[in-house]
Amino acid sequence: MQTTAVSVFERIVKSVSEGAAPAVALARQLGLAQDVAGRLLAALDGVFAFASGMPDEQGTAVDDEMGATAAAMKLAAPLAQGRIQRRLDALDTAQTSAARCPRCERKAHSVGRVKRCWMSTAGQIQLKRRVAHCDRCKKQVSVSQRRVGLGDGDFTPRLEEVTTMLATTVPHEMAMKLLEKLLGTKVSEYAIQEMVERRGVALGKILAEEAAEANPYNQKGLPRTLPPSQGKAPKVGYLEVDGVLPMTREELKGSELTQADKARQKRAKQAKARGGRGRRYRLVGREVKNAVLYSDDACAQESSSRGCLLDKHYVSHLGEWQAFAPLVWAMMREHRFDRADLLVLLSDGAEWIRSFAEWLPIKVLLILDLFHVKHRIWEVATALYGEHTPQARRWAETQCDRVEAGRTTEVINALRFLRTPRKEAQEKVAELRQYLASNIDRMDYPAYRARGLRVGSGAVESANYHVTGARLKAQGMRWTEAGAREMAALRADLFNNAWESRTRLILARTAA
Repeated sequence: MQTTAVSVFERIVKSVSEGAAPAVALARQLGLAQDVAGRLLAALDGVFAFASGMPDEQGTAVDDEMGATAAAMKLAAPLAQGRIQRRLDALDTAQTSAARCPRCERKAHSVGRVKRCWMSTAGQIQLKRRVAHCDRCKKQVSVSQRRVGLGDGDFTPRLEEVTTMLATTVPHEMAMKLLEKLLGTKVSEYAIQEMVERRGVALGKILAEEAAEANPYNQKGLPRTLPPSQGKAPKVGYLEVDGVLPMTREELKGSELTQADKARQKRAKQAKARGGRGRRYRLVGREVKNAVLYSDDACAQESSSRGCLLDKHYVSHLGEWQAFAPLVWAMMREHRFDRADLLVLLSDGAEWIRSFAEWLPIKVLLILDLFHVKHRIWEVATALYGEHTPQARRWAETQCDRVEAGRTTEVINALRFLRTPRKEAQEKVAELRQYLASNIDRMDYPAYRARGLRVGSGAVESANYHVTGARLKAQGMRWTEAGAREMAALRADLFNNAWESRTRLILARTAA
């Protein structure tokens, strides 16, 4: 029989008319604890009072919407508490064997059902669950708590999911303000940082395991036989690869410290100063390597002069290409790019990308980003003839037309015989000549266009800014190497629309 609001109210009214207290009657009808039913009734009183009250003459639609949201949110906490408590009760009842400590695997003795509080997206909730104590580790463990996804911290998994999403989008301080504004929930900046670090570490382990499972080579570098990926493969798969440099800091130690630095650290230690007080750092640019995957079917035309990609997949990793490559390959297998009729790799021509392409266990068509080539040509034109001069424009347009027409050799020859007295211009001419000569095998643009292939890597250039740079390269941002690596992976997860599914996977691993 379907439960409706009318039927529940009718039964509650009947119970109250027979002498039951309203909270007791509601608890019986909904299967809630009496204290939870009392909170739910109080919240309902607030909803009815708001709905029946006269609007403030000085107020606006903004005030009405805020009031309605606040009244409705007060219902959510007791509802969530009641549902989770019933889940915990069922698990505790079904538990027949002694709990085992997740750290040492020894049996832990029961200390009964204990209450504790968590902060949720709707406010504080209090839950009772069976708890056991490990005499060896001196830690408490609750099987039912772990299985429903509640951690040992002070926050529910849903609140952590929302908070880390905000903190991956904007700096922690702003995330703290947004969380309070949107949900009315106060979480400290330090707690937010801990949540992000915890999720970043968990995500890093998952990605490393997925990469190891999909790696086409064993530990000795020999090919492995993997089952083919399942599902429809794209006819043409595109893989764009590039890198971006956020600033990281490395702590100076030992001989790198001056006597003044050592004295400052000693004073900070004696004062038991927290954080980085007394420490000295070196700023270093660490490259985050980005990959964007999409199929030919995802390419759409918004207008005659503008296209867009309807479905993209991102991989971001701070580190060497040897660690980046298995992560990309795992994503390629997930979306069947390993079985594409043709895989096109678009890039700016960095040497590590050629090594990366050779590592891939399938044949790849390398195409040098045409617009990157044109940008370099214009830089040389400016060095030769000055910025925005007619001579610079004529020279650059001539060379760009030659490149697009597949006559790059003519450009190289023109550069070889070009003479200029300026040393800076000489160096740029030599760099461009070397760049074109080393990449000429991936510059047959007429042939690529005749096949309907893309020749620009704008998607990964956009990813460098929007996926990575907007968070990691914001003004004043300084990261530890581990922190930047974790945030880069979290940002890719965010743009892959994988946040909620990843939360469930992390919880499943915690509950196992």
